[in-house]
Amino acid sequence: MGISMRLLFVKDSLSWPRSSGHDVHCFHMMQALTRLGHEVGLLTAADPLPEAVAGLPLSFQRTFPKRGEPADGPVPNYRWLQRKFQGYWGIDENRVRCVGQSALDMGADGVVVVGLNVLPYLGAVKGKLRVWYAADEWAWHHTSQVRLFQRHTWGEFKQALVKGLYERAYRSMLDRVWVVTNADRRAMRLVAGVRGIDVVPNGVDAEHFKPQDVPQRERSCTFWGRLDFGPNVQALEWFCGKVWPRVRAAHPDATFTVYGFSPTPAVRALVGRDGIELIPDLPDLRPAVASHQVVVFPFVSGGGIKNKFLEAAAMGKPIVCSSVALNGLRSPSESGTRLAKSPEDWAGALSELWSDAGKRAAAGTAARAWVVRHHSWDTAARTASEGLEQSLAVLKK
Repeated sequence: MGISMRLLFVKDSLSWPRSSGHDVHCFHMMQALTRLGHEVGLLTAADPLPEAVAGLPLSFQRTFPKRGEPADGPVPNYRWLQRKFQGYWGIDENRVRCVGQSALDMGADGVVVVGLNVLPYLGAVKGKLRVWYAADEWAWHHTSQVRLFQRHTWGEFKQALVKGLYERAYRSMLDRVWVVTNADRRAMRLVAGVRGIDVVPNGVDAEHFKPQDVPQRERSCTFWGRLDFGPNVQALEWFCGKVWPRVRAAHPDATFTVYGFSPTPAVRALVGRDGIELIPDLPDLRPAVASHQVVVFPFVSGGGIKNKFLEAAAMGKPIVCSSVALNGLRSPSESGTRLAKSPEDWAGALSELWSDAGKRAAAGTAARAWVVRHHSWDTAARTASEGLEQSLAVLKK
């Protein structure tokens, strides 16, 4: 390992249960960086629940001042458009100055902001590395959800334009950007004009998400995720509309269970009939997921790496997925996944796995071996550290 660094992570909240991808990769990246010998601190709007930071040796922890409280810390230096986006996201200047002061108090070498609306927090950071843990490139994320003949998706064009302008406005404040796929890196370079971009593919806690020996529900499949997230909603709409009628025609007793947080009306409209059920807000999905014979990831939009894919693989579950679900994965051909394109492919893959316990077991074994080999958080943290060291050397010249 290279030099030891002190890194302040800034995130509006670190939730428990970890209901979003940003919660997952923020926690595990911090934990992996400490295993490499770095010190990490955390600044949030409110104190996280003890479960949210369990196993995380924080050397510094602070919360933002309340909205409207007197500001303390360095004065931010914004350009005109940066100031406009600070207002767009509704970020108080006292929070921005708190980030700058916290970096000084911690003696941080760098500040890592995590999420989407977080770039204004870097405005008062002086003489420190400034890092955005973006994970996905957001203009591409929105553009991927547009469907030419589906009018309700056209608003994603506006969101793509806003996010792209936002990213480009703050590029002068970014020493490093962390994304999870090469495609996100290409998009970030094109849209934001940033050059110091590191691809840090998500890992998985393979001990936490390990296979469970529980009774299996016959002819069952499952999907989970945040159910107010556009790509998840579009995946469910496509699967329930195009694939599931074919599946039920061949297997009238088949069931499809959706788990996740914050289901939208569009998601609720899909369930409650034809063997499709919704179980929202489970604090621990593992026993429920383990009881299903197959996991499905029918993504038709979105970028980044799907944490749920890595979790399913670590649990040794057979997976049927679309090509979009494989974005950013290392050597996915080794994962034992069934890749399906047409609705007929999907129905056939599910029928094959449901009818053959041996094939399910082989697919699950291959999936776990693959994810343990190719997707560890320690590998991601080493990549991130190397980029930080390069930028820190430049900063100190």
